[in-house]
Amino acid sequence: MRTSKIYDAADGSATPGRVFTASINQETIVPNGEALLMMKMGLKGAVSTAAVVIEDFADLLSEYVFRVGAEERIVMDAQDLCALMAFYYNELPTIGENTDATGNDFLGGIKIPVYEKADAAKPFTHSAERTAVTNIATETLALTGYWAGLPAGKLPIHARKISHTTAGSAGLETLDFRIVPKGRMIGLIIEQPNGFADGNIDTSIQRVKLLVNGEQHSHFNTLSDFTSPATIDFVTPSPMADLLRPYIVLDLRPDGLDVKGQEVTIQLDVQDVSDAVSIIPVIEVQ
Repeated sequence: MRTSKIYDAADGSATPGRVFTASINQETIVPNGEALLMMKMGLKGAVSTAAVVIEDFADLLSEYVFRVGAEERIVMDAQDLCALMAFYYNELPTIGENTDATGNDFLGGIKIPVYEKADAAKPFTHSAERTAVTNIATETLALTGYWAGLPAGKLPIHARKISHTTAGSAGLETLDFRIVPKGRMIGLIIEQPNGFADGNIDTSIQRVKLLVNGEQHSHFNTLSDFTSPATIDFVTPSPMADLLRPYIVLDLRPDGLDVKGQEVTIQLDVQDVSDAVSIIPVIEVQ
């Protein structure tokens, strides 16, 4: 396996990554091997005036877009990328959360699965959108590519965030879009502002149904069937728990669900109305 610098400062620099005080427009990733297996990302910012909790700091990277040719394969913010890593790899990033307003916040080692062969006709490009975070400055963003031959059984990953506002009344809501017909869906990551908490089971979404060609295929309950990307302690939460608390994950592995040869849509049982939620189908491209 080989690695290549994608976002970084010059060699010998004390800056841990590329300066990220403004958004980075679309750039080409130069191939450094047969296939790009994954990328690893790090994000750092200096804290001043008041401490910044990690989930607020993560808002700094408001959108990262990775493209294969003209196709957008990964479209997520930093917090989403951490949830994707927890689901796909069953690993967690490194977190540094400042508490005294004199140091730094950072997220490091965020794995982004790619598994795509390099092809001159479909160049890899990407961009990073920055959104200012109060009391965070001198921001840097680091990104490394990991290159090797494509491992047997590994397929390219398609994971694009879909933003949605739940219906204005409680009950079943059928979403008006089809899961992108690219291959096999292996997981569904949902971000919701109101999830389970100490003494609270009134969640944004209580149940999720998958409809195949208009008929119910699977019925999932957020209490019994979804898992959290990280251990959640409601009494003394860790920074990791705070970062990933909004996410619930439906794991469809090993078989997954064919979304290429049939029309797959989602139906939600809404309990908290008019909530801003996000849905991320994780698809192995076939």
